[in-house]
Amino acid sequence: MQRRDFLLTSTGLAAGGILAPSIGKLHAEDAKPTRIDTPIGQKAQVGIARGSSMADAVTKAVELSGGIDFIKEGQTVLIKPNVTGAAINPTTTDPEVLYAVIKLVNTRGPRRILVSDRCFSPLFSEATPKTVDVMKAVGHIEAVEQAKSDTKAPVMAIGFEEAEREYADLGIQKDTPRWRKMKPELAKHWPNGYELAQLLFSVDHVVNVPVIKTHFQAWFTMAMKAFVGMSHHRTRIEFHREYSGDRSLGDQLGVHALEQKNSRRRRGIRKDQAEEDNKIYPFVAKIAELNLGLRPALNILDGTKSFVFGGPSHGDEAAAKVVVASRDRVAADVVGVAVLKQLGCEERIMKRSVWQIPFVRHAVKIGLGVQSPNEIDLRASDVPFLDEVKGFMAT
Repeated sequence: MQRRDFLLTSTGLAAGGILAPSIGKLHAEDAKPTRIDTPIGQKAQVGIARGSSMADAVTKAVELSGGIDFIKEGQTVLIKPNVTGAAINPTTTDPEVLYAVIKLVNTRGPRRILVSDRCFSPLFSEATPKTVDVMKAVGHIEAVEQAKSDTKAPVMAIGFEEAEREYADLGIQKDTPRWRKMKPELAKHWPNGYELAQLLFSVDHVVNVPVIKTHFQAWFTMAMKAFVGMSHHRTRIEFHREYSGDRSLGDQLGVHALEQKNSRRRRGIRKDQAEEDNKIYPFVAKIAELNLGLRPALNILDGTKSFVFGGPSHGDEAAAKVVVASRDRVAADVVGVAVLKQLGCEERIMKRSVWQIPFVRHAVKIGLGVQSPNEIDLRASDVPFLDEVKGFMAT
């Protein structure tokens, strides 16, 4: 995605209507709705792959999704992994996957590759923790250094909170704020707008590399939820006030929950589905609308291991050992949720169609990407449970 196309202005968004939440149907008055990631009438190409290694799976999935020919020699690329906190995959992106993405991007001859995110601070503080310190703890810095050594990649790691260090190299005025305030037309749940990292708008392409996993508040976290890590703590505070989530999902063994890894916690009490949807909708709507401010060039979902219960920092784990790649965020996340369902995950996900999960419904409504399984061109390599994934996508 070219730099000038990143910011989706209200003029551009207002040119079309808003997608209806129901699958495959549009409001009668919206004859020509806007679609951000995949134009109306086109299919989103999604690659899903296993390989001899996770690095091999990355290469295969990206190729199946259409490749990275959009990166031109001499351009600057920002790779955004999942740096939730100082814990290894699946809390954070697997270093092997990150290394493979850096290596792949480097084949296009970029002038500069930045690996950046903003790790979670329980105090919502600008001061601590430092993202680069977290990257070091989880193996991301090692992946960056290995890429420098093996491929001579012009790559460095930097946290969004320290972005000024790159301003001169990127041709940005040194007094430019680190965070850009914006209010896209369709961000109705953000009456005062929100802030995303300025660094995202100062490069030629953003490649999004989240993990496929469940989330005790948002139900799942993948391509769209990754925008939380791209936002300022003021923005995070605002949407976290919307909904605290069901903490019993992350602590059903009490004080011993963190000590008993992969404990197969009981799946929770059955709840009224409409009540669940109503409670979560404003929260996930806010997160989905963060995606209106920026369009990543490519989303590469790390399925080395996943939380299938709990998350995003601890929970029950399962290993699909797949990579999902797409330029369409909704399509990528729908396939990722289908992978979670194939693994067997939380009841609130299992009992719903992927298209009726509130997060997905709102993303469809605001036109982020595809709105039905018929608009996804799924291409696979070496995935033994492909038919199951397709079945979950279609219902």
